[in-house]
Amino acid sequence: MARLRVYDISDGFLAIQLMDVLRLLAPRSLQATWVISSVKSSKPGLEWFEATGEGGEQLEALAANNACLSGSDLACLAENTRQVIWGEFTARNSEQPGNPWVIIRAVDSTFYEIETDDETVLTTITSSYKDIRIGEPPVMSWVFDRAFE
Repeated sequence: MARLRVYDISDGFLAIQLMDVLRLLAPRSLQATWVISSVKSSKPGLEWFEATGEGGEQLEALAANNACLSGSDLACLAENTRQVIWGEFTARNSEQPGNPWVIIRAVDSTFYEIETDDETVLTTITSSYKDIRIGEPPVMSWVFDRAFE
């Protein structure tokens, strides 16, 4: 899967949020089934999910159980979320239910990582944001791991 990282900043804050990505990828994002989960560390047992706002609290509860959610339900929660600091959102569609269509990761309020084989998604993201980095390894370990050694 191709991997893009979006680092755009606006007024000192990350200029991309979950709702932004869901809107850009609509209508397919609304028709997909999403799994909400934490970002896993390379160290066993370490993982993170953190989001703020009323929707963020609900997303945290769903991530604790790797819950499945419809795209329209995820969009409603994302509308009521101020910020996803850490989190992973994996979409599957009915055409290829076994393979992820797109994976969205929020990483420490620093960037959003988007993985997909869908060229339309890649083109949409690259044409919508300016500071995009391609081909960096996936987020599986984070500098915070060292604090737990």
